Amino acid sequence: MEAVKKRVMEGGIKHVIVASLSGKTALKLAEAIKGLDIQVVCVTGPPHYPNSDKVTEENRKRLTELGVKIVDKTPSPFEGLEFSLARYGFTPATWAVLETLEAVGGYGLKTAVEAAIMATDAGEVPPFQEVIAVGGTAEPAGGADAAIVMRSTFSSTAFSKDPKKRFEVYEIIAMPRHKKWYKEIGTGEGFFVQETF
Repeated sequence: MEAVKKRVMEGGIKHVIVASLSGKTALKLAEAIKGLDIQVVCVTGPPHYPNSDKVTEENRKRLTELGVKIVDKTPSPFEGLEFSLARYGFTPATWAVLETLEAVGGYGLKTAVEAAIMATDAGEVPPFQEVIAVGGTAEPAGGADAAIVMRSTFSSTAFSKDPKKRFEVYEIIAMPRHKKWYKEIGTGEGFFVQETF
């Protein structure tokens, strides 16, 4: 939270997107940067994701009071019909993107990018702007551990021919040195098995 607040105070940022299933992390971030004229957007999981709608009523009320937008019904850009084919041994091309993001910055980096694209797709963040995105690693590893400055973009333009519309990470504000690797990662009803390290 301190690293994000410090970067916000350097200027050039108007939106901070944070992945937060319960709203707890988004609330901490909104409190940390309160009064800095920054729009905070809380992105929960995609509609089918377990616990995607677990923002507690208390957290939802407080987030609303702080002016935080909540994105809770937007599909992930990294999922779709191709992922349901995983049960037949199909590995989608987007999986290479996910694995690369996780290898560079851990699961939190992947989640930060995903949340920023979901917030843009939902219309809560303007496209093609510099934004801060925050993500984390699920329990027991523990909460927000990655923050980046990136270009907001729609899922449909993430790999656009126009370089000004493409997904791009400009800065890594924070990321874990040691990453957690999941044995299985679920994507809808599909599960991919990967080695744990």
